[in-house]
Amino acid sequence: MSTAELFRDDAGWTVDWRELALCKAQTSLFFGPKAERPEARARREAKALRLCQVCPVRVPCQEFARSNREYGLWGGENEEDRHHAGFTVTAAVGVRSTRRDADTTR
Repeated sequence: MSTAELFRDDAGWTVDWRELALCKAQTSLFFGPKAERPEARARREAKALRLCQVCPVRVPCQEFARSNREYGLWGGENEEDRHHAGFTVTAAVGVRSTRRDADTTR
């Protein structure tokens, strides 16, 4: 475990940042079901983002997802957000092509 994954809790104990995450045990909010409709995804992610905004470990969560090419919503970012920030996932889900990308495929 790297030092980036460790945090001090309120009592001064060193813990893994995931133990302090507000999303703990709420995976369905951060990872959508297969064939999720875009409108449903937007509603689900909006709820998840509200939790991320007040989470004490948002930054290490975001860094973890970026460096490990994770899927789902991590640290307030989904795959598309990470893709646009210059980070890659193996096969980005929901990444919309830009007009320029569409023109180069012809």
